[in-house]
Amino acid sequence: MKKILKALLDHFESYLCQFLLVFFVVVVFMQIILRAINQSLPWTEEIARYAFIWFILFGACYATRLCALNRVTIQFAKAPKKLTDFCLFVSDMIWLAFSLIMAWEGYIAVMDMREFPYATPALDWDLGMVYLVFPCSFLLMAIRIVQVNYIRFVLKEEIADPDQEAVKESQHALLADSDGPDNGDCMDENSREGGRA
Repeated sequence: MKKILKALLDHFESYLCQFLLVFFVVVVFMQIILRAINQSLPWTEEIARYAFIWFILFGACYATRLCALNRVTIQFAKAPKKLTDFCLFVSDMIWLAFSLIMAWEGYIAVMDMREFPYATPALDWDLGMVYLVFPCSFLLMAIRIVQVNYIRFVLKEEIADPDQEAVKESQHALLADSDGPDNGDCMDENSREGGRA
């Protein structure tokens, strides 16, 4: 049970993004089919837009957890590891501060919309609830930044770059495909059989 809970907490954004992406695609596909038969649902565009925005923001949180967001690190190529780690830590602290400010400002915006309610045009939802994604996602991003730095600098564990891992997997797959059945092994097998005869 503990492992399941840990996996759920560690990959919460991944599961949420998978759901949102499937939901977004199904809604847009449904909209296309209905337009083809001269029908329409006015709420599909609106809900698809909201699902896509939520998908982007929570996807950024998950990318933060995987250390997969784009960074310019070429300037550290020849620098000592300690200097590189220090500079990356400082940049992460700036990013953390930015995330917390965005979470706070998002919270203020949501509270303003609760005080002066505004309904969405097609769905008639409270827009404050839709905008709740901003404080939630940026707060979660701040938590992930702290988590990644804790893993890196306190636990001293290296977090594998998912892009590099994908490149390595592709290289292994290409090498395995290009080798195919090894002709040398076939010849060895034939010569063994000939020797036995």
